[in-house]
Amino acid sequence: MIRTMDDILMDLRGREDWKYSDFKGLQQAGLETWQPAGSSAGTELPADLMGTAKLVFVNGRWRQDAGGVVDLPAGVVCRPLPADEVVAGFGSLTDKVDGPFIALNSARWSGGLLLDVPAGVSLIEPIHLHFLTDARLDGQMVAVRNFVRLGPGASATVIEHYHGDAAGRGLHLPVTEVLCAEDATARHLKIVDEGPAMLHLGSTHAHQEAGSRFTSREFALGGSMVRRELYVDLAGPKAFCDLTALSMAAGRDKRDMRTRVDHSVPGCETLELYKGIFDDEARGVFDGRILVARDAQQTSAHQTNRNLLLSDDAVSNSIPRLEIYADDVKCSHGSTTGRLGDDEVFFLRSRGFDALTARVMLAKAFAGEILDGIVENEVREKLGGEITTRLAATLGRQEG
Repeated sequence: MIRTMDDILMDLRGREDWKYSDFKGLQQAGLETWQPAGSSAGTELPADLMGTAKLVFVNGRWRQDAGGVVDLPAGVVCRPLPADEVVAGFGSLTDKVDGPFIALNSARWSGGLLLDVPAGVSLIEPIHLHFLTDARLDGQMVAVRNFVRLGPGASATVIEHYHGDAAGRGLHLPVTEVLCAEDATARHLKIVDEGPAMLHLGSTHAHQEAGSRFTSREFALGGSMVRRELYVDLAGPKAFCDLTALSMAAGRDKRDMRTRVDHSVPGCETLELYKGIFDDEARGVFDGRILVARDAQQTSAHQTNRNLLLSDDAVSNSIPRLEIYADDVKCSHGSTTGRLGDDEVFFLRSRGFDALTARVMLAKAFAGEILDGIVENEVREKLGGEITTRLAATLGRQEG
């Protein structure tokens, strides 16, 4: 039964995994699902949507007239997923998670992606998904659902981009499931660049069989509040996951990044690096947990969180955690939070750069470790330009 937002938040207030969350912002969100008054085909789309193989959704509804996916290898299914379609395996990962907003998505989602890649097939071109919100969203909720299944030895790249105009106001509630069979390779890039009045509560759930590889790159850039949850289940020997993310926030915006990685079998590896850059009165949260079960001997798991504060009033809360029940493991975790170094700024100024340029260069270098993990040149360059623009704007206010 779907309750009110106040009821949901009342249940969450005592939970450790919501300890630092922005309940005040969530209280402003409604649970009414957005419904189109007519066709969305007339809504003008940005001219620079990335990707040759792409699906576009506006306020959760597929835009059939905007892009498409063609020339796929035989047996590959890549198409919009209607909310009334029954797909084998759908919901098998989210059903394991106790989360009211994940349950809300399961009850209210309106559409998304179905990608099914058979055994031994590799998709060369990434699949771009664009989820846009516009001014017609006025306090309502948009819930979308993506389901990706890779057969043994298959590989694919999926890029999810959430963005909207300045006038949209509401709650974006996306969920993605990724199932990797033996020796499959899934590359997942998620860019959250919502409008300034949007809330984004999203989660990704990955299940990995033996020898599979899952790479996750997340960027939480725009939106008044962004909470991202990532769940990875390493269920087969020699599975490997590489998880990185960059959060940026200024003003009074909030960024909340949560990861849960379960090692239940021997010989798996996790690399995790999450970074945050926070200015003004922004708030950042990193809450990461890696669980190594008793039978997961010879596990290698390393978790790092680093944060850069650009103002005295910005705050970062970091909770890196390891729960280890095996004795033959190589595991580490750590967290650091700091500011731009005066010596580094002075060095760049002595080389002819002004103070603003020097500070932007140093902050961009901090983000560069995450950006460099993007294989697609177009995406990396465009995202790098957006990050530079944001840094110049927020640091420029300080210089002024």
